[in-house]
Amino acid sequence: MSTPDPRRARSQSKLLDAASSLLLSGGAAAVTVDAVTRMSGVARTTLYRNFPSTDSLIAAAFRRLLPTPTRPPADLPVREQLVRLAASMTQLIQDAPLQQSMLGWLAMGRHAGDDDEVGLLRRSVVESYTEPLHAVLSDAEESGALIPGDRDLAVAQLAGPVVLARMIGLRPYTEQDVERLVDDFLRGRLVEDAG
Repeated sequence: MSTPDPRRARSQSKLLDAASSLLLSGGAAAVTVDAVTRMSGVARTTLYRNFPSTDSLIAAAFRRLLPTPTRPPADLPVREQLVRLAASMTQLIQDAPLQQSMLGWLAMGRHAGDDDEVGLLRRSVVESYTEPLHAVLSDAEESGALIPGDRDLAVAQLAGPVVLARMIGLRPYTEQDVERLVDDFLRGRLVEDAG
């Protein structure tokens, strides 16, 4: 097994620093080859050796900056865990211009394979939202508090309305709206409601 070239790692880091900075200041449209090479001081040929396309560079910069919701303490009741997690996701979606820019950029249908940077970004976004929620749901199902169900559908039920509202410009979701989303979700899944 060969040792990674430290020069290549430094160049890649400089390119990602520049792309991330441009992304934060001007969105995906600001991340151009000329702007990144000028800001990073790295040659265009080196950029293309590290990132075969502008999309792959943008995706790598988004992945570097991707904020993720954190799982609430497992000793809280399931409703409280879901409210805290949904509130965290809502805040990330609504308050972070980067998050909105990234979701919009991905939603434009960029071509992505499973093994390129855009595909990796898509998976990272999905995992950042699904993993903490899947963990809460799994624990609640195993403890008998929730009826087992489709966990990906749960992500869509809890985060989907917030993403849609943000992307099409509806009013921001409030804490009460988040609680309503969680309560509506739980209405069909809590074991005590099953009968």
